[in-house]
Amino acid sequence: MSYATQQHRFFLVTLASMTLLFLGAAGYSFWADTAVSSEVRALKIRPSAIREIPETLNLTITESGITAVTAADLAAYNWNRQELTTANIRLTRNGNPVPYYSYGSALYFLAEATTDPRQPHTVYQLSQASGVAMAERDASPTGPGDPAGMRRYRWEENSTFLADSEGDDLWYGRLLLAPRTWTLPLDGIQPNGGNGRLFVRLWSSTEYSSYPDHHMKLLINGAELLSWKWDGIRQETIDLRVPQGILQPDGTNELTFHLPGDTNAVGEAIYIDRVELLYASDLSARRGQFWFSSPAETIRIDQAAPNLLVFDVSDKANPVALTNVAVTEAQARFNGGDGDEFIALAPGEALRPSIASAPAIKASLKQNERGADYIAIIPDEPGFAEALQPLLQYRREQGYRVTAVPLAQIYTEFGYGHKSAQAIKDFLAYAAAEWLPPAPKFVLLAGDASYDLHNNLDGPNRNILPSNLTHSAQNGYVSGDAWYGILDDSGIPQIAVGRFPAQTAAQLQTMVDKTIAYETTSQPWQQHALLVADDEPVFDNLTENLAAYLAESGLTVDALYMSQNDAIHYDVISALNKGVGLVNYAGHGSYDSWGDEHVFQGDDGIMLANSGRTPVLTSLACNNGAFDDPQRDSLAEKLLWVENGGIVAAVSPTTSMKNMATSPLTARFYQYLLNGEAATIGEALLLAETVEEAMPGWQDMILSVQILGDPALRFPQP
Repeated sequence: MSYATQQHRFFLVTLASMTLLFLGAAGYSFWADTAVSSEVRALKIRPSAIREIPETLNLTITESGITAVTAADLAAYNWNRQELTTANIRLTRNGNPVPYYSYGSALYFLAEATTDPRQPHTVYQLSQASGVAMAERDASPTGPGDPAGMRRYRWEENSTFLADSEGDDLWYGRLLLAPRTWTLPLDGIQPNGGNGRLFVRLWSSTEYSSYPDHHMKLLINGAELLSWKWDGIRQETIDLRVPQGILQPDGTNELTFHLPGDTNAVGEAIYIDRVELLYASDLSARRGQFWFSSPAETIRIDQAAPNLLVFDVSDKANPVALTNVAVTEAQARFNGGDGDEFIALAPGEALRPSIASAPAIKASLKQNERGADYIAIIPDEPGFAEALQPLLQYRREQGYRVTAVPLAQIYTEFGYGHKSAQAIKDFLAYAAAEWLPPAPKFVLLAGDASYDLHNNLDGPNRNILPSNLTHSAQNGYVSGDAWYGILDDSGIPQIAVGRFPAQTAAQLQTMVDKTIAYETTSQPWQQHALLVADDEPVFDNLTENLAAYLAESGLTVDALYMSQNDAIHYDVISALNKGVGLVNYAGHGSYDSWGDEHVFQGDDGIMLANSGRTPVLTSLACNNGAFDDPQRDSLAEKLLWVENGGIVAAVSPTTSMKNMATSPLTARFYQYLLNGEAATIGEALLLAETVEEAMPGWQDMILSVQILGDPALRFPQP
């Protein structure tokens, strides 16, 4: 055989091999896709290799001000528009049209970021439809122009979360403990020596019987503006006039907080929340986009770009674009008209939003012919849909009507793109009222949450699937998923809601595996219960009463009392390793432990080599189920994440428990779980919460006690 023939045969063999390889890969890809139900496959919202044109674009806003979107921005999403005009682009917020100004190949609008720390970032939406034009006004100058106006300086440091504060802000900055002096540099201000106005908001967090509890002095550049005394735990707002000559045009300017520590209070603690300074300034555009106020008929701005844009934002809902602004030798002049608040900027100084395409909706959730007993809400996180699939299939085989819903679709159809807890609740209310009866019984939230919606702390725990911060009388703002199931004014949940607090697909897979294993196992250890009591008589009594009831229900009960022996750390771990189906703790606790002696902690989960013998945990100790902390993991979370060990589910509070309302809740939960009235832990908790209870704190308890785990989990009856 010639060398040329050998080369030809080698080429043909190689080509055939590559063809088989590509066909095999395509076949595997087809099999892998069709092996997952179409319902779950819809959860995989991924960019297509073929450039699709999204119907809607979400614009996420983190700063207030004039914001721009350009034709180049839209071209990245295959929206090919050379000019962005109201003839072809519609801008909305919460479904309502928002006016914008078309200039060149961009549109400009006044964006307002949320100021509520309990809400996610504001979202505006773009669609390819007719929009609303911003009003325009001829601002041709009529004189040389007044170069003076009022500028604004703001400082806010969201470094501390105070859930029990009663104000409209839960995030605070610097903590000052008297006696203390702290100075805030007023960086970047450009005063002209005129007067001003200072606003300071703070939170005083200590209270004593003597008056006053607090004393603070405020100084600017060493000049004392205020000596303020007040009493109690509360939010305070200070509004001060700054006299002419205090703010220096040249050099540094400083605001000083001075706590003399001269009150009769034992201690004095104050958090600085926010500082806002309005100050007289010569108007200059040299530092980018800026807000200013001026009553002058003709206003002058120095160091202005030739294409300076000016907007009258006196009415934020109806901003006005000012035209015919005269710019000569870097001086801009315009007629202010009836306006008194303005924003000026060069086109390149506009704020820019984060842009993302809204997911395409293949089957709307707003269809009356839908129906479900069991709803799983799944975030678009890598591997989450796949990890949850075995549990969904298992529930279907049990006879439940199971629906898996992408979280992104809920945001689109019920939240106008906002990643809010309210959108989830609105969806559940719609499903309960409009879908085919019976209404949904169970909701599983497949992902972890964080109360730090704006990532102020940059903690490791992300807000993957939000909870809701609800105000309670005794505990301030608390996170809890029971709020999702409360669909009327009764304050009582109608749907059993549980959560798998997963940050990763591996954690979610672990919880899914343990849930299925618990229900498909029938072993003697499941009929054993372990009760642990803190070292106070009240907890001994609660434990004794619960032990008697569980024994009467046919369970084998072991009880450990710290009042008899506070060194029961290894006793608890050993008992769990032997295997129990239920475990209850009565006593004080914290995020990660039981009792002041820390007889059991979340990190002890690594010692639980209990070979799949995972109990249901009821622990109504403070914060044992706090899944929403951005920096810490609760005891229940750590035990849920233990592979082939730990616990299978927990009923625990997300906050501190300041009353004994939890004791009747625990007793009723076990009553309904064991007497046959409730087949699942979710139904048992619903029934326990439905019983009317007059004792203080009952409603707070309902809001904060949480199922971490599958609410449809069945306990094998004795």
